[in-house]
Amino acid sequence: MTGVSIAPAGRRLGFARLPRIGPVGVVSAIVIVVLALVAIFAPLLTPHDPNAIDLLHPFAGPSSTHLLGTDDTGRDLFSRLVAGSRTSLVGPLIVVLIEVALGVPIALLAAWRGGVVDGVLSRVLDVIFAFPGILLAILVIAFFGAGLRSAVIALAIAHMPYLARVTRGAAIRERRLAYVAALEVQGFSAVRICARHLVPNLVPLIVAQATVSFGYVMIDLAGLSFLGLGVQPPTADWGVMVAAGEQNILAGHPAQSLYAGALIVVTVCAFTLLGERLADRKAT
Repeated sequence: MTGVSIAPAGRRLGFARLPRIGPVGVVSAIVIVVLALVAIFAPLLTPHDPNAIDLLHPFAGPSSTHLLGTDDTGRDLFSRLVAGSRTSLVGPLIVVLIEVALGVPIALLAAWRGGVVDGVLSRVLDVIFAFPGILLAILVIAFFGAGLRSAVIALAIAHMPYLARVTRGAAIRERRLAYVAALEVQGFSAVRICARHLVPNLVPLIVAQATVSFGYVMIDLAGLSFLGLGVQPPTADWGVMVAAGEQNILAGHPAQSLYAGALIVVTVCAFTLLGERLADRKAT
């Protein structure tokens, strides 16, 4: 008796059931793809060294030489914005990857075992969830020093509980479906059922939550860089550029802060809108 494919046949469609996201989602996805390509090919797109100082041309206006002008030390703003896309996008990406790598296994373990295991893990997640991400990051940085690595680790831990809790709820509902019971009767191990059936069917939800989380993480990382606790100058980073340009706004040179801040807003909006569209379609 083969029968193995009968029960799960209608459920192993997680990757194929990625939802349509509508016009707003499509535009958001295009913006994200463009920003990702800029980050990947940044060395080829920067006309100048993003850290090259030219004290003879501070606050130069837009020209054929400097497309967006220069900052207070004569560094090319366009080159710094393009180069800064790497740290500004890679940091949140690493946080989200760690968040998924930690949160999904915890959620599956809690949903599958239930009882005491679920209770203990849920309370641990609640405790971590109670700490604001920025506060936890500041505490970690106070111990291990300022820098992107400390900020990434702290924010990954801080943002993980939300994804784990949402995934746990969906995994519990999936766990109660008949096909899971059928697979258990056939002798499949818990690890195999989770890896081959539960996780693929949870992929749309995980992708949606991770996409929304990316936007929140980016805001937190930019805030830490603004405070001087994240990416350190002179490294090109949008949060660093907002902070560096702040002191020049009242002097009539707001370009650096405006450009970097606008890119942060556009990127966060794109990820948030796309994630919400994915979540809305998944919910329906």
